[in-house]
Amino acid sequence: MAPPVFYFNPTCELAVANGSFSYMPPRLLRDFEKDCSVLPFVFAKSGDFVLTEKAPSIDFIMRLKNAGFEMPEFCQLQELISGKTETIGSILPWGWSPAAHFYLKELKEKCSPEFRGSPVFNWKDEHKLLIERITSLQFLSDFLKQNPLDYLIEKERIGTKVNTIEVIEELLKSQFPLVLKAPLSSSGRGIQILRKQTLNTSNRQWISGILNQQKYLIAEPFLNKVVDFSYQFRISNDEPEYLGYSVFETNSNGQYQSTLIHPEIKQVISTEMETKIATTAFLLKEALKKSGYAKWHRGFLGIDALIYSEIEGLRIQPCIEINSRMNMGILTKKFESHIHKDSTGRFELFFGSPGEFMKFANEKTHKNILKMKNGTISSGFLSLIEPDENKQFGAYIEVGTAK
Repeated sequence: MAPPVFYFNPTCELAVANGSFSYMPPRLLRDFEKDCSVLPFVFAKSGDFVLTEKAPSIDFIMRLKNAGFEMPEFCQLQELISGKTETIGSILPWGWSPAAHFYLKELKEKCSPEFRGSPVFNWKDEHKLLIERITSLQFLSDFLKQNPLDYLIEKERIGTKVNTIEVIEELLKSQFPLVLKAPLSSSGRGIQILRKQTLNTSNRQWISGILNQQKYLIAEPFLNKVVDFSYQFRISNDEPEYLGYSVFETNSNGQYQSTLIHPEIKQVISTEMETKIATTAFLLKEALKKSGYAKWHRGFLGIDALIYSEIEGLRIQPCIEINSRMNMGILTKKFESHIHKDSTGRFELFFGSPGEFMKFANEKTHKNILKMKNGTISSGFLSLIEPDENKQFGAYIEVGTAK
């Protein structure tokens, strides 16, 4: 079987919003993609390919192998185009966009007939619609109509589409804090939380910028969050497969910070709520079968959700947004399979000045030595990106001792 090729492009939503085949992310985000380009190794097997400008050293690859990971081959795009392999099975980017299709167009010519027949082989307008938050909102609205369960969010509490600053000001008269979301963004970067009833200059500038570029916003009531989590699926041949859920952490502005490994969620919710999470996962899977996601998307898909508290108790918001791409939750689920079942920890991204991650990783590696148990990581620190003096970004897992 011809090997797949993995490509790390987490700015895919921004590329879709831009729409251009020649889209280039801002410099800092380009650095993020370059510094962390090896991360898809966790999805790959020996013989698969991961695109990167600079392959990690043999020493670093051996360190990951010794930690239990099966390592692919790291190579530049041009190496694959010019003959490193005659055929490839499929291309698996973090997410598709017009720019990704253009960048990979010569590689697509070497793909298998099966991938050529896939709905993601060429970019279509339907793919943009799947990524937009308005589609997630419509999916949620339909889902609640079909599943009127008393532990799910009330339909009056879900978001609404807004097109003007005046409509937002009117909403603020009756509900605040108010959460505003751009139609296309990622990891909480397109979110503003309005904590006062009056818009300030910064609020107005942000709102106007999004409306000018993307034409609308989603406005949602602010919920008293207890747990952020994400339902993880994979769609193959129209059939969604449920892979479990991941628990993640955000900052006060809703921006992604880390994902927990073997989270002890039962410490904050009841067994009854755990059952409700599982029931909702089954219902979401059934809803996905009938949706445009099953028709037009292939690969991993995450549905962000949360548990929140109200006077009468805990409820589930089952679909804050749908990420029809790879995401940090499914990445962590893959890493989780290499962690001893009795150990807990977290996957986390790092950002700092050039060289800071190298200093941080070296200190952590010596202070929190990696320990193995039955071929899995039981405790310690492991850098997932080879640190060097030029990188501003990094990624790592840190695991505590067994429970």
